[in-house]
Amino acid sequence: MKEEILEKIILETVDIPSLPPVAMKVLQLMNDDYSSINELEKIISNDQAFSTRLLRIANSPYYGRGKSIDTISTAIILIGFNTMKNLVVAASLKDLHRKFGLFEQRLWEHSLGVSIAASIIAHETKMIQSEEALVAGLIHDVGKTVLNNSMSESYSVVIEKVYEEGLSFIEVEDEMLGFNHCNVGGLIARKWKLPKNLEVVIEYHHSETFPAFEDSNFETLCEIIRIADAVCLNMGIGLRRPVNVSNIELERLGMSEDKFAELQDKIKKAYTEQKAKLLE
Repeated sequence: MKEEILEKIILETVDIPSLPPVAMKVLQLMNDDYSSINELEKIISNDQAFSTRLLRIANSPYYGRGKSIDTISTAIILIGFNTMKNLVVAASLKDLHRKFGLFEQRLWEHSLGVSIAASIIAHETKMIQSEEALVAGLIHDVGKTVLNNSMSESYSVVIEKVYEEGLSFIEVEDEMLGFNHCNVGGLIARKWKLPKNLEVVIEYHHSETFPAFEDSNFETLCEIIRIADAVCLNMGIGLRRPVNVSNIELERLGMSEDKFAELQDKIKKAYTEQKAKLLE
């Protein structure tokens, strides 16, 4: 019941956007078992800005393919339908930025940093596929973008308090709005009918405990995103706030503190190199 009340409050307060039309069509088509690569390629290629963005993500070095992908059909064949769904969502994110000031720039850089950090952590630990972590990192804070677009005056007060008092967004959002960006993000993910792994990350990337997920990998993905998030906050990538990554979390990843320090250097270098290249 509590969830229903929360959902009602959010829907009355927040303007939940629609997924960009090209992404909506692609996801509908991908959910149809009889759809063909040709149909899919046609829809994506009709939107040049979108297809360029999609290919740029597919060619990211954190994708680990090592091959140059220059057409949408090659991307679908090499990447596969499921991962392609995730990439379509990631490429749509840019269209959600209705306004672009300092906070929006920082939020975008933070999401980019978390995506790179998560894919490197996933690659090092071999716990999940690095491309899945890359996309989950890009989209994990979509709730903040929507809150910032929908209620910019109240949200700017939230942002100010986070920076001035060194608190987390979730603490300040819960206190001032009565809900947080994870609640809003979960609602958006369900409205957009996103792949379940992305819905789970958007809603639970700050959780200490998790519900009984249908797939045990979902919990691992959430933990990797949470650690990548903490690493980027500590390094001041986009947003800055000291957050400790506990020894328990490092043990869960099977990683020593020395190895983790090494990994942080790798993330910083990769982020600096990729900031301009990955998503313009």
